[in-house]
Amino acid sequence: MNRIRIVIAGPAPEAEPTYLILDELGSVVGRGILPIQNAEALTPMHNVLVIPGAEVLVRWAMVKAGSEPQARGAALALLEDQLTSVEGAHVALGPVEADGQRLIAVLSAARMQAWLDSASLHGVTPDLVIPDCLALPTPGEDQEGLQQVFTAAFGPFTAVRGARLAFTGEPDLVDTIVNQAAAQALAGPALERALADTASRPAVNLLQGAFDPHRRVPVGLRDLRRAAVLAAVLMLSPLALWAAAGAADHIRARQAEARAEAKVAALLSPGEAVTDPAAQAQARLDALSLASGGGASGLAARLFAAVEPMDQVQVESLIVMPDGTARAALSHATHSDGESLVQTLQAQGLRVQVEGSRDEGGRVISDIILGVR
Repeated sequence: MNRIRIVIAGPAPEAEPTYLILDELGSVVGRGILPIQNAEALTPMHNVLVIPGAEVLVRWAMVKAGSEPQARGAALALLEDQLTSVEGAHVALGPVEADGQRLIAVLSAARMQAWLDSASLHGVTPDLVIPDCLALPTPGEDQEGLQQVFTAAFGPFTAVRGARLAFTGEPDLVDTIVNQAAAQALAGPALERALADTASRPAVNLLQGAFDPHRRVPVGLRDLRRAAVLAAVLMLSPLALWAAAGAADHIRARQAEARAEAKVAALLSPGEAVTDPAAQAQARLDALSLASGGGASGLAARLFAAVEPMDQVQVESLIVMPDGTARAALSHATHSDGESLVQTLQAQGLRVQVEGSRDEGGRVISDIILGVR
């Protein structure tokens, strides 16, 4: 197999992920903490993202439907009474097993997107996304005929994999549910080998439905009618076809220009006339990008670049919010250090809002919002 990068997410999307790199034989040839970076900084390879299983409900059930989208809808209906709400839920299905049952994995679509955004912030576009409990191997029976159970620690939680059993929870909860006599804890090289094996034979890939990068919109009746009209046009003489195509292109171009001018006018300040749509739109977008910090990666990059030369300032936490802003907690020796950092960020054109500061352990903790509108 080709080289594989296994990215293990932290307990929350904003936490730093760790990674393992497996060679063609499945041996670990690299490991560490994955920093925030552009995708160009990473060597291209098959990327596997392991997210916390505590975010995912895993069950097995008989799912009968004519198509995969229908099957996912039927699976969600089967688990409706086990979910707080089915609204905004994302469903992924494993293959049909010998007895007709299928693995069902359900999590919040918003949380799924948050994990993907976090991976992208660290330069990774996953080819496979799987919860940590399903990243453990499928167990069999031990020598005494007891059904084995595999466990593994992922941060503060413990992942469990048994016979049609997969969940992640707090260690105390796991101890009350799992038969410790049959449990085998995986750690170190044993866990790495298990992750390598799962990466090549996953029980499920959460990149399904709306998150499937290869998803295609099905052809509808309107598309078929359009194809029939085009086929009829192709039967006309070349001169008529060229004339019709030229007229249609001219009309579409005029319509596109009108729509572009209307959209640019909506972006401009009140009273500003549209003179050069392309240049005015680019200028407006540049201004908005500068005001907001250039997105999540831009906000983080500017903050860390400003903090790096300041020995007495540290970033305690950085959380990217759904509205595109970022909340940061900064630790510094004096109030003047915090004021200097804010001035540096503002000098770069970044909008900064200081929410407050407090004294903790002989240092000053300041809470700020970056890219505030």
